[in-house]
Amino acid sequence: MKEDAPLHRAAHPVLGVLRAGVLLGLGWVAAAALAWELFGMLWAVFVLVLWVLLLRRFHGAVQALAEAIRKETAPRG
Repeated sequence: MKEDAPLHRAAHPVLGVLRAGVLLGLGWVAAAALAWELFGMLWAVFVLVLWVLLLRRFHGAVQALAEAIRKETAPRG
């Protein structure tokens, strides 16, 4: 095996949570459609804005996790 060849690693356990988060994100769009149908456009917009704010926070957490994993797996020289 070459020195510079990448090692096979199992997927990080957090990736399963991230994949589930994508599916849950679709639920917010469905909730907005339901809110529009039942309560009107303003409630649907409120649900979507809330979703975007939570998505931004989630994205920040994922980015921090990715940076921590990169530091953890950086080659030690």
